[in-house]
Amino acid sequence: KNFDFLSTNSIINHEYTLSEKIVIKDRGLFNITSELDYFLKKISSNVKLDLGYSKSNYKNVINNVNYRDVTSNNYRCGIELRSAFKGSFNFHIGTKWNVSRTETTLLNNEYTDNFTFLDLSFVFNEKFNVQVKTERYFFGNLNKDNNTHYFLDCDARYIIKKNKLAIALSGKNLFNTDTFRTYSISDIGTSTIEYRLLERFILFKMEYRL
Repeated sequence: KNFDFLSTNSIINHEYTLSEKIVIKDRGLFNITSELDYFLKKISSNVKLDLGYSKSNYKNVINNVNYRDVTSNNYRCGIELRSAFKGSFNFHIGTKWNVSRTETTLLNNEYTDNFTFLDLSFVFNEKFNVQVKTERYFFGNLNKDNNTHYFLDCDARYIIKKNKLAIALSGKNLFNTDTFRTYSISDIGTSTIEYRLLERFILFKMEYRL
């Protein structure tokens, strides 16, 4: 519990938003996290469970009107499975959900995001290996045309002479995703951030040690 904390007095109009720091009494904070790791011998894999919850209660001022109560809640749930096979193939797969909710006297906002990934590893021998990495991002409050993003990277490496000479082929953004958008909410509004990404490319590399 914060008996004295810095909040904001925000002036909001069509042309600009101005915020100044003010001292307000009594902010409540609560946070709990839990992680579980367990090795499953039958499938030679490790499973991981990640759970979390946080809550914040505080006050702020909008346009010099009286204090208003703000409640922020965040829920997190994720699960992963990582193999530990003795052969040439291994994988790492997982998914995570985040639910965010902001409540005020006049405004309630909520959205759910999801992140999913799958990594594949192929170690054929001491000289040759291939690594594949895939990712999926889902943002619940973006429109259907922009709320999901897919990524695929691939790296292949061959050692011609140990500790001396190696060649590699690297492919990035193979799904050719050109834009990445994220979404966030606060007690006074919503915002979307957009990033321009490099186009798909493949790079050939050679490493030589003297």
